[in-house]
Amino acid sequence: MLETVIYGLLILFVLIGVVASVYFLMIRALHPKAQGRFVVVIPGDADQSEIASLVCAARLRMGILGDISRSEVIALDCGMSTEKRRQCEELCRELDHTYLCRPDDLLDRICGPTDEF
Repeated sequence: MLETVIYGLLILFVLIGVVASVYFLMIRALHPKAQGRFVVVIPGDADQSEIASLVCAARLRMGILGDISRSEVIALDCGMSTEKRRQCEELCRELDHTYLCRPDDLLDRICGPTDEF
């Protein structure tokens, strides 16, 4: 009886290892090599819970891809009130590689400052 339980656990751990290895290889094969950016458009009428869920969902997507250190989330302010913007800025400060910008500043944030326009 004890041998059956031990063999069952051994098979379970082997299967978990195989699934994790296949997942890792698929993510590495399908993941782009360049730095990734997620731009989250936040509407002006969004409440605090919607803002938090949008930003956190984008961070979760980066975590699933396994590339949190090379990617960033840019929350795009499309008409938020001052209070909502302050709350969103606090949320972005709490999360690594998460930034808040206005539509005017989006091009500078993605491409870097440009003086040619």
